[in-house]
Amino acid sequence: MGRPPRLSDLPQATKLLISIMRDVQYGRFEDLPLVNGEPAFDPPPRLVRVKRIGSSEEAAVSATEDWILKAPIIDLLREFAALRNGTVERLEFRRGLPCLLEFAIPAKPESDQGGKRSGE
Repeated sequence: MGRPPRLSDLPQATKLLISIMRDVQYGRFEDLPLVNGEPAFDPPPRLVRVKRIGSSEEAAVSATEDWILKAPIIDLLREFAALRNGTVERLEFRRGLPCLLEFAIPAKPESDQGGKRSGE
């Protein structure tokens, strides 16, 4: 069994995405391109910061530049790898961790050829 995955193990674009989520804490990315399972920043996605009003809730952010990846980040990277190429419609994060991922899928299954239904 190897060591737990760390930020330093990731490609540069993925490190950038995770670092932005960590720094902003609450927000979302919109229209985030994925290329070969990695986020792409050309063209740049839209980043929306969410500010919690009336809350003193601030997550503690470590000063270190490298850290062990938490389960929500590992789950997100698995989803990116499964999606491979396309656009993430919305990626929400809270306390610097991903919590919601929206992406478009075909409304018509690929196995549905010519609009025929089974049994026709």
